[in-house]
Amino acid sequence: MKLALSARVGVIQGISVLLLCGLMGSESVQATLDKPRGEDYASHSHVLPVFGQQLGFNLPSGWKQAHHEERDGVFMAEFVPELEALNQWSTLFCVQGFKGMAESASPKQFLDAMAEAYQATCDGEVVYQKLGDTQVDGHEGFQAILGCTTMPHVHGATQFNPSAFTSNPQGEIGYYTVVSGNKDLYLLHKSMRGDVFSADKPPLQAANSADFISTLGPFSLK
Repeated sequence: MKLALSARVGVIQGISVLLLCGLMGSESVQATLDKPRGEDYASHSHVLPVFGQQLGFNLPSGWKQAHHEERDGVFMAEFVPELEALNQWSTLFCVQGFKGMAESASPKQFLDAMAEAYQATCDGEVVYQKLGDTQVDGHEGFQAILGCTTMPHVHGATQFNPSAFTSNPQGEIGYYTVVSGNKDLYLLHKSMRGDVFSADKPPLQAANSADFISTLGPFSLK
């Protein structure tokens, strides 16, 4: 068992950085992240060097990279449809890396802690459906559905919209995969926002999760 109780409390306290993904309202930036694709990555439209490894995935046609940031041992890249922005999106794909975290938490422990911390940003009920173990190029992972029935819709100020504002609450739910790399943990998730929903009838469930994430996979980690 990688994570002792005292360490788990620390992870829960520090995991709030995860919730920045999609909630930041950051201005769009252009960052050069893609690594030249070799033969091993021929099937992936994007390959990101994230700390000590290279993470590959497919980005659907009509999507753009909207944000990239790396600081304090955390890497983040966010992608949205071309006509949308980080302060107002219907669908979001986010890649995050956490340096050195693989040595202290398993993918399942990390997602459990994230689901616990997620409640702080949710005005409704948290939906957390564990989908079980997975693997990416031999690296152990864990996948789940995580969402909020009623999420406050807060938009941060940007250079294009100097005033922060709040719009009607929405439901938010997504597919999350955490993968344990050689030293680091990697989080990939695709989320969607729409009408407020009930916890017993979420728009994303195990039955349709494979279709929801299919355009982005398969993932790779070398």
